[in-house]
Amino acid sequence: MSRLVDGFVNELKDRIDLYDLAQRYVQLKKSGSSWVGLSPFNQEKTPSFYVHPSKGFFNCFSSGEKGDAISLVQKMENLSFMEAVEFLAKEFNFPLRYEKGSSAKPFTTSIKADLFALQEMVKSWFSEQFCRESEEAKIARNYWLNERRFNMDTANRFGIGLAPSDGCKLYDFLHSQNISDEILQKSGLFGAKPHKGKLVCLFRGRLIIPIKEKLGRVCGFTGRKLSITPEWGDRKAPKYINSPETPIFQKGELLFNLHLANKAISDSTDFLLVEGQLDAIRCWEEGFKTVIAPQGTAFKDSQANLLKKSDPRRIVCLLDGDDAGKKAALSYVSIFMKSGLDARFATLPKGSDPDQILEQSGPSALQKLIDEGKSSVQFVVDEKIEKVSEATPMIRKKVSEFFYEPLCELESFVVQDGFLEEVAKIMLITPDSVKQDFLSFQKNFRKKRSYRQKEKEPNKRAERLTTVEDDLLYTILHNDRLASPLAQSIDLAWLDSSSTSGKILVKLLAETSADGPLSVQQIESLLEDDEERTIFQHFLFHETIYHEKELLLQLANECISVLFFRNSKLSEKQILNEIKNASRTPGDLDELRAKLKEIRSKRNSPPSIEILQNESPLHA
Repeated sequence: MSRLVDGFVNELKDRIDLYDLAQRYVQLKKSGSSWVGLSPFNQEKTPSFYVHPSKGFFNCFSSGEKGDAISLVQKMENLSFMEAVEFLAKEFNFPLRYEKGSSAKPFTTSIKADLFALQEMVKSWFSEQFCRESEEAKIARNYWLNERRFNMDTANRFGIGLAPSDGCKLYDFLHSQNISDEILQKSGLFGAKPHKGKLVCLFRGRLIIPIKEKLGRVCGFTGRKLSITPEWGDRKAPKYINSPETPIFQKGELLFNLHLANKAISDSTDFLLVEGQLDAIRCWEEGFKTVIAPQGTAFKDSQANLLKKSDPRRIVCLLDGDDAGKKAALSYVSIFMKSGLDARFATLPKGSDPDQILEQSGPSALQKLIDEGKSSVQFVVDEKIEKVSEATPMIRKKVSEFFYEPLCELESFVVQDGFLEEVAKIMLITPDSVKQDFLSFQKNFRKKRSYRQKEKEPNKRAERLTTVEDDLLYTILHNDRLASPLAQSIDLAWLDSSSTSGKILVKLLAETSADGPLSVQQIESLLEDDEERTIFQHFLFHETIYHEKELLLQLANECISVLFFRNSKLSEKQILNEIKNASRTPGDLDELRAKLKEIRSKRNSPPSIEILQNESPLHA
């Protein structure tokens, strides 16, 4: 098996700027000597994800996740430790170095890494097909250049391609590259039924638009129908088809062009949300660089959370003026409110889209529509009430309640009050009445949610958060002066080696007893799997405050007492069993009773350690 040279992992971590790495996943803002952003591990409205580049670790208070650059990549990319090392080595151009005599064969990558690499290869192949001199390529370019009036620079920028109408050509190419059928079947590129032993491309005969996730990696495709697209038997082939769900392509977690829009967004600019990819490409081409589009499905909370992490000023929605477009917009309002995002809604004239407006009237015409957009509250009221001044009290109450449920999800009272005041103003209701109604609604809403939660977890019990092995590992990692005296005082048999912390402690104390205290790097080299590394980093990167540091010696001695007492009780139980099962020879029984007496007499006198009060935290 390939083995990296000693010290390589630490050299790799030293080379990585943790801020730059974390910024790929989270929009960070300066907070003292650290950086803070919204958690990449769960949805939240108040930032709790802290990055400490100088110390080389992150801490997410909302999820409890913490660790270094390698563990961040492990969690975000769903990789093993060794896969994450390989990923970072490639990303930061730091060649892997192996011990002499060890094969330099790279680690087996995860299925996600394989799929990302495959999609990138396929995107390049589709682009090559688009630029060929074949009749099909000319038809595809004619559609792009003359019917849609895009240029080749834009095609190159967005990786536009062509899937040949012969559905087996892509399979033949990938098979020639030695890509396994197992990966191909999980890629979302092919239909389920083979044809003459070959997989058939889903997108055959279509213009191809690559879809990229937030880091800019190709994760799937959209295919637009052309004149050469084969029909689906008796059914007409749909105008657009998308990649199906795969380990790297989940529609609800994607927004088209987000990787480019994020480069232009700031807290003084707006995201422009349009309905289709070609609309988004046209807007981007005409200077609207923060344009994005959902991936052919209803807009979801998870997508709003993606936008929230980028910290825009607001979201401007450009939606079709037909009934379907308005219905979709009404569903967006609740999602944006729950996320604490300010949104405006600009309705397009019926039968038009951003692409047509830009082509026919230019950027100024689209900008005028954007400037005339309505706030979320104004948009909803205008859609639901023809004339507010003539609406009955019950209608006003019903429309007001449309906003109450999403506002219950908001944590910011300032934002909450701002929306309620706007509802009161537009609905011609006194602010006090609206707030009283909202508080009553909120009280009932919380009761219902609490009841639903109890139904889901009726028998949930509180669990102990740490074991004595956890506490002991924590003390050693935060004061390296404790390791040697603990190694001399603790019998390794006292430790529960079935627990992860126990396994680490057995190795750590054995090595310390033989060679003295270990550095963080030396301890890391003892770790054998991802579970051990996770536990190790959990305790290593736990922030300690001054008064906690003063208590580390006390905690260590308490751990010794617990271990000593636990082992004493176990030994007592074993001797009692021996007495019960022993022969009746008086000498045997006397010897066992003497051992029992000795164990019990020593039980209240556990060993303890003393050290100088000066502390030396391992990760300072």
